[in-house]
Amino acid sequence: MLILKLWNYVVGYLIIRVDGLSLEKFINLTISNGIFLWGIKRSGYTTMTACISISGFKKLKGIARKVRCRVRIVDKRGLPFLLVRLRHRKMLLVGLTAFLIILYGLSSFIWTVDVEGNVKVPEDKLLNALAKYGIKPGAFKKGLDISAIENRLIIDVPDIWWASIQLKGTKAIVKVVEAAQPPPMVDKDTPCNIVASKDGIIHEMVVLEGQPVVKQGDTVKKGQLLVSGVVEDSETLTTRFVHAMAQVTARTWYEGQAVYSLDKGLTQRTGRKVVHRFLDMGQWVVEYQKGDIPFKQYEVEERKVPFFGEGRFFPITMIVREYYEVEKLPISASLQQLKEIAQKEAMEDVNKKIPPDAKIVDKRVKYDMIEDKEVKVTVYVEVLEDIAQEQKIIVE
Repeated sequence: MLILKLWNYVVGYLIIRVDGLSLEKFINLTISNGIFLWGIKRSGYTTMTACISISGFKKLKGIARKVRCRVRIVDKRGLPFLLVRLRHRKMLLVGLTAFLIILYGLSSFIWTVDVEGNVKVPEDKLLNALAKYGIKPGAFKKGLDISAIENRLIIDVPDIWWASIQLKGTKAIVKVVEAAQPPPMVDKDTPCNIVASKDGIIHEMVVLEGQPVVKQGDTVKKGQLLVSGVVEDSETLTTRFVHAMAQVTARTWYEGQAVYSLDKGLTQRTGRKVVHRFLDMGQWVVEYQKGDIPFKQYEVEERKVPFFGEGRFFPITMIVREYYEVEKLPISASLQQLKEIAQKEAMEDVNKKIPPDAKIVDKRVKYDMIEDKEVKVTVYVEVLEDIAQEQKIIVE
């Protein structure tokens, strides 16, 4: 259907109006004669409009006479009719042609380079390596050997072991997979103890080497000895210095806080908004639609949409900036919501302190009012984590 409509636009089509008492019979006869109608709209019992190809319209004369309907052309659309209208406006036609040529030329260059998949490798390091081989903003796409550039990138940046480069329109999408770093080598010849990296209560101990000096359920302080690397042999009465190794899981605690002012309150959108639009052409941003913002308080949302379809052929993106008018909610209506927001921020605060391999086992939330002006939320989180930390033994 889409291809057929596109073809009809290229060759031209007509919008017709049909008046008569036998509209259904008219439609049936056109279909049976192989005449395609689309966009049919009925504006009354005896009137309808539809789109039809130029060749199809020439075949309607006999059908219209047979069903006693009157057919007339309402509009002419498509590329041929557009060119006819532009024939007497030569400067506009020249400008349009030049514009399309410039856009086509710009689509032959790379304007943006996006890097995906890197976590430890800095993006600037990858972009600098890519720029040496022609993958950079303003580079001409034709003649780039993508496969060779991918191999050179892997050689130049040892921290990645796989790379893929895709050219989509004016954008170069670079996907990388970082090389897995081998675990640090354990120097078993260096004697050491295992001490607590933080305060906690011992939950479980797995000792691989060394002499444990605490047990499950003991409360330990940061720096306290957990597993000794000095092993006494009761039978031979000799002392050995070993590299103590153990996994010591303990219950530890973290705290996060957030304070939210009651004066700040919450807002809600009124439904009114103002939209500004800009054209982003890489190095330049041009105002496309902009006006005054008549709101005292507002929220702003910004998004980018392709200016030409999927944006794969022309390096132009439309920036849509929407300003939403907001109004404050009364304190009585927003207090509970303020508590929820403050709790969320306190939880985000405590999550920054918790190690990624720790397991949360309990959580408590405390609310405080500070002089009836602020809401203070404190989140206490109990986790299970490995607190074993190596400490070298100095043997004199």
